[in-house]
Amino acid sequence: MRRVDINSQWQFRSIGGKGSGVWQSVTLPHDAMIHEHRDPDTANGYNTGYYPGGTYEYRTTLRFDGRPPASCLLEFEGVYPHATVMVNGTLAGELTYGYGDYHLDIAASLKPGANTLTVVVDNSDIPNSRWYSGSGIYRPVWLWTAESADAIRPDGVHIEALVVGDTAEAPTGCHVKANVAIALDNPLILGQYLDVTIVDAQGEVAAQFQEGSGTIGAIEDARLWSPDSPTLYTALIELHADDGTLLDTHAERFGIRTLTCDATHGLRLNGRRTLLNGGCVHHDNGILGAATMPQAEYRRARILKQQGFNAVRSAHNPLSKAFLDACDEVGLLVMDEAFDMWWMHKTSYDYASDFRDHYADDLASMVRKDRNHPSVVLYSIGNEIADTKSPRAADAARSMRAIIRSLDTSRPIIDCVNPISLSIAAKTKAGMDQHDITVEGEPGLNTTLEHASGPIMLSIIDRLMPAALATGIMDRQSNAVFDEVDVAGLNYCRQGPEWFHRRHPNRVFCASETYPQEIIDTWPTAQRLPYMIGDFVWTGWDYIGEASVSAWAYSNPEPYGWMRQYGDHMALRGHLTGPYRRYPGLLGGSGLIDITGEPTGQMLYRQIVTGVRRTPAITVRPMQLLYGAGSSSSRAGRTARFIERGHDGIASWSWAGYEGREAIVQVYSGGRSVELSLNGRHVGRAPVRRCMAEFRVPYEPGTLTATAYDSGGQPIADSSLTSAGREFMVTTVFERVPNPYPRDDPRWNGEELVYGSIALTDAKGEVHVTDDRAITVLQDGSVLVDAPEGKPVGGSGRAYVSQSVSQHEGGVPTHVSNADAELNAVLAHATLLGAASANPITFDELAGNTCTTYFGRAQAIWRAENRTYESYEP
Repeated sequence: MRRVDINSQWQFRSIGGKGSGVWQSVTLPHDAMIHEHRDPDTANGYNTGYYPGGTYEYRTTLRFDGRPPASCLLEFEGVYPHATVMVNGTLAGELTYGYGDYHLDIAASLKPGANTLTVVVDNSDIPNSRWYSGSGIYRPVWLWTAESADAIRPDGVHIEALVVGDTAEAPTGCHVKANVAIALDNPLILGQYLDVTIVDAQGEVAAQFQEGSGTIGAIEDARLWSPDSPTLYTALIELHADDGTLLDTHAERFGIRTLTCDATHGLRLNGRRTLLNGGCVHHDNGILGAATMPQAEYRRARILKQQGFNAVRSAHNPLSKAFLDACDEVGLLVMDEAFDMWWMHKTSYDYASDFRDHYADDLASMVRKDRNHPSVVLYSIGNEIADTKSPRAADAARSMRAIIRSLDTSRPIIDCVNPISLSIAAKTKAGMDQHDITVEGEPGLNTTLEHASGPIMLSIIDRLMPAALATGIMDRQSNAVFDEVDVAGLNYCRQGPEWFHRRHPNRVFCASETYPQEIIDTWPTAQRLPYMIGDFVWTGWDYIGEASVSAWAYSNPEPYGWMRQYGDHMALRGHLTGPYRRYPGLLGGSGLIDITGEPTGQMLYRQIVTGVRRTPAITVRPMQLLYGAGSSSSRAGRTARFIERGHDGIASWSWAGYEGREAIVQVYSGGRSVELSLNGRHVGRAPVRRCMAEFRVPYEPGTLTATAYDSGGQPIADSSLTSAGREFMVTTVFERVPNPYPRDDPRWNGEELVYGSIALTDAKGEVHVTDDRAITVLQDGSVLVDAPEGKPVGGSGRAYVSQSVSQHEGGVPTHVSNADAELNAVLAHATLLGAASANPITFDELAGNTCTTYFGRAQAIWRAENRTYESYEP
């Protein structure tokens, strides 16, 4: 079928809220929630970072010059949470899963000329998500057409590439023979056949064959797909009638690789054991909210890979098609997750209300979306499902396994269980089709964590986990479900794999969700145990919602006015309100990469432990939080640490205003000891324990150097941090991210995103981390800075980077000179989408053009459009 881009020329309005009835022009994808004003009193509360829901209407016109096509499907990649779709006033379908991919047959409702398409999205029943969900048509919409009624469905093609021979001894990126089979979900009518051409990434023909009577095509000189060499192919498929008439065409991208998983060899990709160094990721894109733009998805995948991850886990819903495409391109392995709940609610109005009636279709939709993506290596049927201990859970897992296997037999299935939440969950004897209103309405773990003792409870349970495992209770609660899947996922149970292995020696395990600091335990364990396939940290990338669940609290006043306005008792220990913070809490705060794409100290620690980084990484605990901004105190205050965040260090030695006060320096290293020097003077030498050496040194500006030594006392490597000078200026580095699809692909539209990385720096680009300012970002890329008296701000400091140029190690873009004219032309026709910092506790609105920097940094994003509306012409 032919894909037509219908994402432009939409009209949008809010229904029943402020500004109700006022139509405005929008381009999809569009997140309505991010444009709502944050509300301390919204029923969504901390779940969405205090963004409320609402009801919204979208409409556009589909035009056909002549009769409409015989086959016509509307594809909605994602509409949150529920939607009613009308064509010319006739109901075309209802969308019940906010993360589902839907194809609606609208051929019977179309007429020649203008056709009105209306979508009403209802996100008024809140809360319905434990994290920021977004609202509206937040993923793309496509019109699929074909002149024949015998069309190839867009999601109905399955490509299976079978490698001939053993790949275990072959080098990475080797050439192999592969047999390629093409199957359609709808069987061919008698006499119909497929003509298939396989082309490589350069457009060269790799194979040609005819499919229709069991024939399988062979690629004699195929290259394997792997994270190190993500080689892709495209199958060009023609559907013919028995007389040779061309009925339809379809193009599908795929990769060739082998995948096995067992307790003896672990997860093997192309015959080699592969450990998953993974990060959990939610679906939002920071300033963009939930809007799924391919440029943002590609940028996020690229940064995750550059920072050392080789895998991601979707949290906790199916990933977008654009993100999967990006993972195929950059070489990221994927665990795609279907559901966050089954029958039992986690919030009042979540998907549990629809699970019973729709889980089969929604799970099948995810598998059809994923099965041709070589990056997808695991299907997850659930995250922390409270129903797991009830008898019907095993029946559900068996049913879901059968659904997946009917569509794809090549990938292992996992269920991710949290023994902590499972231990406090209710249990029911109800069957799959029976209702237990009392149990299904249980609020789950969140309400327990909201209690004052929530953080203490988590810490105690973590320490008592070995004893709890020894009782066998956790095994009895999860065993029936784990028997139905290929991999047992354990959330926050690092001791679990070895304990469970004693009872189930043939079971495969994965640390499917871990605290950042646990990598020092889980990674060596995964390397040692063949039946453990990897670790997924919470989280790889920070996210909106679960407001400040991982933010530490400091007894000295924070520099953003938050504690003083809302009461010290909220932040002093974090125990009086539980881990979730009241307004203005915004972000989760646990990301190893912050929402702007900058690596945090926790990312540096993981790089050291997993061997991605060899040089020592220097961080300093934030002095303005320990001592208080503007405070003259010589003693650091108390810190309340929450278990979901392991370290709070900042990779900076620019602590102006704290001269003479003790800095806590934490150096991450794989060596045996670390020597620290300041301005050429020896500070001390400390042993490395759990990949960290700690020093306490009075702060003075200059250069701080750490040298790592091996067990024999020989230096391994060193690194340094340099203080910012007295100059104070705004430096903005622009990164243009184009549409990643080829120009002959209907998904390419000429649109690009421009990311502006804003920093308060000295003349050499060193960031001032203690002098945060309110900033205003203008359409042309200029930044206005709140400059207190006596502190002038100099220069615009603009730099320009291009997606196409080479990158320095660590993902720092290469500067391109004399490119401002081109950038100015782009920004002149772009829309400023918003500005924000990575501060988890802030009054900022992400879709606004003002924000306050956080440790001297902020970000702005522009959307530059270059679209032409395409009418259908038969």
